[in-house]
Amino acid sequence: MANKTDNTGKKKFSIKDYFRGIKIEMKKVVWPTKSELISYTGVVIGVCAVCALGFWAVDSGCALIIQKLLGVQLSV
Repeated sequence: MANKTDNTGKKKFSIKDYFRGIKIEMKKVVWPTKSELISYTGVVIGVCAVCALGFWAVDSGCALIIQKLLGVQLSV
């Protein structure tokens, strides 16, 4: 792509050049197949579920410790 320069010597990019670059880069993208997409989605959902359970366990444990130390009932 030939870039134009102005009188200060800086390169000028037009909107047309910007979208042309996007089109060129999008052609380089390797899109996943349907089976890969389903597999990756399952992995993401599984990891999110494990993290959520982990956060819940840590939160519940901290709440239990605070209740035992301070002798107060924490609201849910």
